[in-house]
Amino acid sequence: MNTYNNKTRILLILDILKKNTDEDHALKAADIIERIKSEGLKCDRKTLYDDIASLIDAGVDIIHEPGGGYKLLSRDFEDAEVRLLIDAVYSSKFISTQKTKVLAGKLKSLTSESQASSITRQIYSSDSKTPNEDVLYNVDSLSRAIQDNRQVSFEYLVWGANKKLVTKGEKQRILSPWALIWQDQNYYLMAYDEAAGKMKHFRVDKMRQVSVTDQTRAGREEFESIDMSEYVEETFSMYGGKQETVTLDFPEALIGIAYDRFGADVTQRPGEKGRILVRTKCYVSNQFYGWLSGLGGDVKLVSPESTVKSYKSFLKDLIQIY
Repeated sequence: MNTYNNKTRILLILDILKKNTDEDHALKAADIIERIKSEGLKCDRKTLYDDIASLIDAGVDIIHEPGGGYKLLSRDFEDAEVRLLIDAVYSSKFISTQKTKVLAGKLKSLTSESQASSITRQIYSSDSKTPNEDVLYNVDSLSRAIQDNRQVSFEYLVWGANKKLVTKGEKQRILSPWALIWQDQNYYLMAYDEAAGKMKHFRVDKMRQVSVTDQTRAGREEFESIDMSEYVEETFSMYGGKQETVTLDFPEALIGIAYDRFGADVTQRPGEKGRILVRTKCYVSNQFYGWLSGLGGDVKLVSPESTVKSYKSFLKDLIQIY
């Protein structure tokens, strides 16, 4: 008995079922046998039945519908999960257009060809993709540096007026990486700058020539003193600035905006008829005032008084410009 051919045939049967069958599509025994023979392997009905029985005994979820053929039902990833992963790849700005197509193709192989086709037709991608093809390799290098407690070396790029990425500041930076943060479809590196004595963050898709050094990381004490949830909120949200407890007056119809921005666990109480007073902590800055003014006169900043005065000053300055 050729054990090698037997194992190869069983694996081929599983691969055929993965690619060509699902809950809505089946393959008849004759079709499976024909595909096996096209790969240069011998197979008859009895052999096929025995091989499928072995796969079922091994826990593979294959069913046979009389007159309808064989189907592979359960997979490592359900179709909805594959669709979710592919959508995440397409919506991620830090993944280049070319790498997006490659990753989506690999993810589609996790489901049947018919399901993969339907998933593809439902996807709409953003044009705002990074031109940097090395982002995933950058993430891998940074992850290894964090795991191995090593510093990293890299160039950092910014957009120039000619719509091209150019090096910002020193040619090569050497910093201590402490965390990778995924925010607003972008990857950021949180790293300690020993010379400046503080943490900084960088867009991973704007990093070039990333390499792991032999130097041990600095900044452990600073990193361990940081509340990461607060750091992310302060650094990446529109509330970068001094944290204060503010009270906002919302009409009941717009209260969802408060929950979306501050979370549903905010402190609230009834205001005047049809209105709700929301009390929450946030980072007060011009970005916060810009968000608030964008809501128009429907939402009012109530307290603290010092912040109300600052907001009025912000609005007056805008009026003077125009």
